[in-house]
Amino acid sequence: MYPTVAEVLALPVVRQGGPHVVAGADGLDGRVRWVHVAEIAEIAPLLKGGELVLTTGVALPDDEDSLARYVDDLAAVGVAGLVVELVRHWHERLPEAIVTAAEKHRLPLVTLTRETRYVTVTEAVNGLIVDAQVDELRAAAQVHETFTDLTVSGANRTSCCARSPG
Repeated sequence: MYPTVAEVLALPVVRQGGPHVVAGADGLDGRVRWVHVAEIAEIAPLLKGGELVLTTGVALPDDEDSLARYVDDLAAVGVAGLVVELVRHWHERLPEAIVTAAEKHRLPLVTLTRETRYVTVTEAVNGLIVDAQVDELRAAAQVHETFTDLTVSGANRTSCCARSPG
């Protein structure tokens, strides 16, 4: 099973950034299918849904309407959450338009107050995701193997015990 946004936020590599949920707390149980670092505002069409988007915000617009549209677009494609580092572009808090839009969509919006190496976050989270996928494959293989064993056992009983009339 994929990790939840809350489980991702509890990882040491994320905790070191000082995460603070500023909107969409009731969406923290959403599953994270992938982590994607994106600095452009037009990222939504390139996503599939279930991503946790990490950004420093450096290339995001400053006007309120564009910021609200950015969050609306992310919510429309079904991202799991948005994490914004408050170091390079915004320093103390996010513009109200982002917070309001995230709350409207119940989209988890998290700020990091310290510089965070996003590569370590993506490695840790994507490692959890790959582990979950491997576990699913192992479970499916076990089911297949059990089914095959049962089928072969049943076929052997039927063929060895079947008698020709006559």
